[in-house]
Amino acid sequence: MISIIIPVYNTEKYLRRCMDSVLHSACDDLEILLINDGSTDGSPAICEEYSRQDSRVKVIHQKNQGVSSARNTGLDHCQGEWIVFVDSDDFISRDFLSLITRENNQDKDLLLFDFSKHIAGQASADYPVRTLTFQGKEMQELIRRILVPQPLYAGGNADFRTPCARAYRKSIIDRYSIRFSPGLTVGEDLLFNLEYQLRARSCVYTSVPVYCYDIHMGSATHGFRSGLLQNHARLMRQLKKLLDHCHMLPLLENAYRSYCLENLTYVLIWEVFSPLNPRSYRTKCRMCAVMQKNAIYRKAMKYNWKSGILPRKILVFFFRLKCYRMTSLICRASYMHLKGNDF
Repeated sequence: MISIIIPVYNTEKYLRRCMDSVLHSACDDLEILLINDGSTDGSPAICEEYSRQDSRVKVIHQKNQGVSSARNTGLDHCQGEWIVFVDSDDFISRDFLSLITRENNQDKDLLLFDFSKHIAGQASADYPVRTLTFQGKEMQELIRRILVPQPLYAGGNADFRTPCARAYRKSIIDRYSIRFSPGLTVGEDLLFNLEYQLRARSCVYTSVPVYCYDIHMGSATHGFRSGLLQNHARLMRQLKKLLDHCHMLPLLENAYRSYCLENLTYVLIWEVFSPLNPRSYRTKCRMCAVMQKNAIYRKAMKYNWKSGILPRKILVFFFRLKCYRMTSLICRASYMHLKGNDF
């Protein structure tokens, strides 16, 4: 059986589309756990409606605690051999769940698929299907891609940091008590996937676009994010602790340092020097001083010229020299560029 865990928070506009895509799947042996995370719109009523119509749908209501807590609640209650996460404002293809049940997938620990962007009601074009198998030491390549994302092949659209468009074995999650970190508001997906893949021994990647998410024209994924500095410092500490515990840090050190630099630039662009940050320039400089004192950032900056794209190298170079006026200019330019590309 497959357990589909769907956190729900104020998505009444999209929830029916999501549920219909799951219920119309070419797979019947499933349970659907709708975790209503304190919604204040019509979402709870829609959840209950589907529960009355189909016995496979279970609804759990909880106070608003965030998506990590909602997913963890689903993990605490699910019964399936495979676990799939779906966000309530997205939807899945009809063949997604049936692909999971294929006989040649049943001896694998992780099943990975592609995403499909959904623009103005039209899904992405079809591509030739590729299947890649990883096991043993080959799994290190997938772990490395969580830290430094890159396609498995040209044209591939797998996402190594999200819990969506993939299937996890419940037995592994239970054996190692793997959960999402409620203390993180950004990066909890990455940490969950890293912990799982450090435990998994095999994976099959199938380049079928099974998971659809909307691209809302004129909107952007990112914006000013207050609290990123503290969140990302906590994320890096947990990440390092996990890699140390699994004795993987020496093998993944370059990838880990590269991720730390990505982490640093993310905080600079989307919080410290975001054009929407209302704090004074002096306060922003004090935030930079806090980052300069972070031992993980300091060590990572020594790796600056070894990896990453040139704009990031330049940004980190000026930040390390404490040239905050130039750092601010580069951050603002990056912010406008990324917003313009809905990145």
